[in-house]
Amino acid sequence: MAKQQTFADKAAKLAKKAEEFTCPKCNKPGKILYAKIINSVKTAKNTFKYLEKNSKLCSNCLAEV
Repeated sequence: MAKQQTFADKAAKLAKKAEEFTCPKCNKPGKILYAKIINSVKTAKNTFKYLEKNSKLCSNCLAEV
């Protein structure tokens, strides 16, 4: 029977993957930051609607990945 992967092993693997990231915009190695972007849009009824979007950002240039 195979050894089960622990939570610590899984977290370490994800952290290593995030460290090996190379940004396509600035071509530098960096880390991925997660941010929630909220935009306000005016509707036809003259009210505001808020659009939420989760996105990944480069830690060096803050460009969306």
